[in-house]
Amino acid sequence: MVNKEVKNLALMALFTALVVIGSRIYVGTHDTFRFHLGNSMCLLAALMLAPTSAGLSAGLGSMIFDILFYPPSLGPIGYLITFITKFVMAYVASLVFYRIKNAVIAGTIGEIAYIILYALKTYLECRLVQLLTVQATMLKLYPKLGASVANAVAAVIVSSVLYQMLKLYKPN
Repeated sequence: MVNKEVKNLALMALFTALVVIGSRIYVGTHDTFRFHLGNSMCLLAALMLAPTSAGLSAGLGSMIFDILFYPPSLGPIGYLITFITKFVMAYVASLVFYRIKNAVIAGTIGEIAYIILYALKTYLECRLVQLLTVQATMLKLYPKLGASVANAVAAVIVSSVLYQMLKLYKPN
């Protein structure tokens, strides 16, 4: 019989890979609206794993995706920011889920945490790195927030449906 730690590590690797693959499946462009399945896989990890394991899977999978396919504008620090924001999303969602057992509410709260961090990162990058005015920053921020909210709604729906389909196979 395989011990619990080995099962958990295997599931973390699986969800890390699903986040990478889900982030690669998208519609749109990187510069405008980009709808992808990466956040759905982050939230699915949150529903299937303990908080730290879910956060690590989401953060590592998203960071690996950026390294392989979509280098952030901030270079190496961007990879760390991606790791942190996606870790927080899945960690928070998993914490909420293990307390209230409601996938929609847990996913929504996790996505709200992510959107706040993503908006803060975008704002600071525009103001401090690109040296944009507040008005120019807002012109860049609003469309990104719209895309993030649309992705969040889709991620909550997709992850909740997938969880309902998979929960019978959830390991102890």
